[in-house]
Amino acid sequence: MPAPTIIYEDNHLLVVQKPPGRLAQPDGSERPDLLTWAGAYLARNKPGRAFVGLIHRLDRAVGGVMALAKTSKAAARLGREFRERRIKKLYLALVTGSPPDSQGRMGQYLVRDGALTRPARSGEAGALAVLNWRLKRRLGDLSLLEVDLETGFKHQIRAQLAGLGLPVAGDVRYRSPLAGPGPAIGLWARSLTLVHPVRREELTFTAEPADLWPWSLVG
Repeated sequence: MPAPTIIYEDNHLLVVQKPPGRLAQPDGSERPDLLTWAGAYLARNKPGRAFVGLIHRLDRAVGGVMALAKTSKAAARLGREFRERRIKKLYLALVTGSPPDSQGRMGQYLVRDGALTRPARSGEAGALAVLNWRLKRRLGDLSLLEVDLETGFKHQIRAQLAGLGLPVAGDVRYRSPLAGPGPAIGLWARSLTLVHPVRREELTFTAEPADLWPWSLVG
């Protein structure tokens, strides 16, 4: 598995491109994770154990931009930005099928049900999940969407697009008819916009999809 690629680094912030197939944090297995990798990377230049703050996550099968905090102050401030929904996250989603319109907005209450996320049933107390999507290209039986994620529920994009009849390519957990040869699915964290925790300036970080399936189908 390829190592994460460093996009940006200063005394407070480490921004990387996470490869699909790598966990965001340890799960008790032997599978590689980003948090352990970042701790080892930072420890090379700092005596003792380096601080690494995980302030958001990407699913194991999803690649793209992730930000990590290098100090407790940065972790607290960036964590507050995420909780207050002041972080802007844009994703690319390669889905099976064709959307009914060129763009749309989805807002619904979701719940976790075992390993899956689904719409809340009547009487269930779900969490409100909101996203906006825009059609970028049609590619035969596939469509490439840009997704503006307003909230951060686990598997939110995967579940909501599947509910729209547009399962993410390779995401068999959410009924994609297209299975892939590797760990990646057609969901990519393309950009992340945040306010620097110390300098207080707005920064945007981007990463293009890795050259592997299913992104190799886009051309």
